[in-house]
Amino acid sequence: MAPPDLSDPDLPRLARKLGLPVMAGLSLNALHQVVDAGFVARLGTEPLAVLSLMAPLAGLVAALGIGIGIGAASLTARALGAADTQMARAVAGLALVTALGLAAGLCSALWLAQAPVLGLLGLEQTDPLAGLARGYFPFLILTMAGSLMQIQCDFLAIGRGASATSLKLLALCFGLNIALDPLFIFGLGYGLEGAAIATLCAQSVTLGAWALWFAPLSRRPCLDRIAPLADMARIGLPEAGSVLLTTLSMMAVLHLALVLGDTATLAALGLALRLLLIVQLPMEGFALGLQPLLAHAIGARDPARLRAVFRYGLRALIGAGAGTCVAILLLAPLLAALLAPGPDLAGQTVPLLRWLALGLPALALRLQVQILLQSRIDPLRASCLGLAPAGWLLWPLLALMLPLLGVAGLAPALTLATLLGGALALWMMRSAPTPFQPREMSHDPQS
Repeated sequence: MAPPDLSDPDLPRLARKLGLPVMAGLSLNALHQVVDAGFVARLGTEPLAVLSLMAPLAGLVAALGIGIGIGAASLTARALGAADTQMARAVAGLALVTALGLAAGLCSALWLAQAPVLGLLGLEQTDPLAGLARGYFPFLILTMAGSLMQIQCDFLAIGRGASATSLKLLALCFGLNIALDPLFIFGLGYGLEGAAIATLCAQSVTLGAWALWFAPLSRRPCLDRIAPLADMARIGLPEAGSVLLTTLSMMAVLHLALVLGDTATLAALGLALRLLLIVQLPMEGFALGLQPLLAHAIGARDPARLRAVFRYGLRALIGAGAGTCVAILLLAPLLAALLAPGPDLAGQTVPLLRWLALGLPALALRLQVQILLQSRIDPLRASCLGLAPAGWLLWPLLALMLPLLGVAGLAPALTLATLLGGALALWMMRSAPTPFQPREMSHDPQS
């Protein structure tokens, strides 16, 4: 199936055609993570706590993958908007080679630094969780490398408008992963390690399918120029920094839950964060699906089109954020009971989930403004906005609230930081110069 025409005047239909597949793909990701946690929860509270504490490690590598991928997707769409197919192929080659090098280097470094990393997470040698963590860690590292390469393939396809292809292959990966989880975790008796082994098997199959998709000459990656690498970094580094800081902050917050609370506190917060992914990832997916339209409008020098796409996405995302916030507030006990291994843990999860849900409308606003800033290659403001909720806003709030509330202050601090991040996005959207006057429209998209 040929990718859709990014200049199609029927914007609502085109936005749905691009945004909904990416949203569905990340919804499958969220479903996979929740189901994965559900299977591990059957092994007991301690394996669930280890999974919760170590899951953000994957974000350290994924942050770089997302940074490269967003830059590559934006440059690909801009090149196609300027009718430069060779540039689009060159961007793909640079993105994949860069990702492969980073995967090898960073995963090797993590492998060698296993003991210090587990120590930083609070898993000391005498801790009963340490044995589980040591067995799981090597397999987790290998899944990080696979995820980084998959991220590049997904973003490159999205940049070409092939969101449907991305959805199909994400469905293949996550569906196969979910199907293999019970086999490796319970059937073959690998326990917690089995969850990572199932992921490795699913990733191998999916990357093979991506290799076939990139085989035709029209989209085959090449390395005939390296100039786009600078723009790729300028576009993607703010988002990479945002994801990286978010990951480090989540690791630190989960560590605080263990230190200030106990294993059950950690497991409950981990469950609440995973359940919230059911909403967060689809919203991020829809915003990412609209990014090619924003970047294409910039490449085509069409400010009116840029304005229309931005406003359409803003209405859709804020509506979804408000609706799901209400739904989670009402259904939190049911959602917690579906995954928690017992009523006590479910009872601890419910208030955390409700607190976190309050920030969803503000998250929606921040996502859409940040995607626009990335498409406009406005790295300073994009970085400032992206680093706000899990960085320079969160930690002062934790410093104020933890001495007063103890471990009970973790979720309110996370929510308040998200709300303030939404307020910052609103200020940026309304401040001069307006976001509908992109500075780079005067730039050559091939620069």
